[in-house]
Amino acid sequence: MHCCPSTPPGRRTSRRGIALVIVLLMVMAMAIIVGTFSYAMKVESRLAFQTDASGELNWLGLSGLEYAKWFMAQEQRVPGQQSFSGLNQRWAGGHGPMDLVDDPLEGLSLSNVEIGPGRVSIRIVDQERRININQADAIQLETALNRSGAPGESGEVLAAALRDWIDPDEFVTSGGGAESAYYLSLDPPYRAKNGPIDDIYELLKIKGITPAQFFGGPSANGRRTGARSPLGQAVGSGGSEPVGLVDLFCAISSGRVNINTAPEAVLEVVLRGDSTLAHHVMQARSGPDQMDGTEDDEPAKNDADIGRLLGPVSPGQVSAQSRLTALSTTFEVEIEATLGRSRARYVALIQRRGVRDFQTLVFRPE
Repeated sequence: MHCCPSTPPGRRTSRRGIALVIVLLMVMAMAIIVGTFSYAMKVESRLAFQTDASGELNWLGLSGLEYAKWFMAQEQRVPGQQSFSGLNQRWAGGHGPMDLVDDPLEGLSLSNVEIGPGRVSIRIVDQERRININQADAIQLETALNRSGAPGESGEVLAAALRDWIDPDEFVTSGGGAESAYYLSLDPPYRAKNGPIDDIYELLKIKGITPAQFFGGPSANGRRTGARSPLGQAVGSGGSEPVGLVDLFCAISSGRVNINTAPEAVLEVVLRGDSTLAHHVMQARSGPDQMDGTEDDEPAKNDADIGRLLGPVSPGQVSAQSRLTALSTTFEVEIEATLGRSRARYVALIQRRGVRDFQTLVFRPE
């Protein structure tokens, strides 16, 4: 009787090891499949939640806008605040008047405002702190380009191109203008607007205006870092720091520049390049502590009070003075809405028609 030869011990061990490896690989594969499925479900659930939350966030943003309007209307109830707009007022982040007996905004804020299940943070920036680009002339453009620190066409050439972009006809202005025939030759082609600019970034489409001139600085290829932060605003400071056209001009406003809120660089452009006078205005309005937005500010209380900030002006500055105001009527409202773990940002443009009457011109997500 013959017995089957037994498997050598080494071979049995090898087979068991291979089987163990196969089992481990199968377990690992199953774990990967389960993990991938769980992650996919988690992502889909999150996307579904965000989709469901988008509508609520939109309503939350609109509610934040209405709250901003109401906040500004309440501030207009404060005695002596109706005839001017200043950086010391609460809509602009200032302290507001001190020692009020009946303060309609006592205990209220524009930050982390609870609305239903969510909350909003709001920043309000008046458009009159900049120059309306639709009314800019060659001298203002030349002064602005000098502040940008970027080489390029002269103010007269850009003024001609700007005029052709805005006017309703297709007749080319002499001295550097351009109409649709020029823009249609570009790649990609497009037509001249032939209407007022309603978004300041349109300037990048106009003949002769470079990104360096628009954003400020000879090496600028994109938006300057820090020039506009979330819930912030572009600030054109004084001194020699390059500022771009985007810092100095806006597209929609009343047309006059608010002497109480305009940065020094904007005032310099309005005052035909008179940096000394622009700096004097900044010192006069900011009060003894030389800081805007504090309780000792001394803004012009109405248009008749503008002369106090300017001081004696030369005959050449009389026309410039007519371009100034103490009251802003157009405001950009930035709203950050938070609902649970979901967030959204919105930007609105509103115009004040009366003490409690605000018209919404634009409302869009960012």
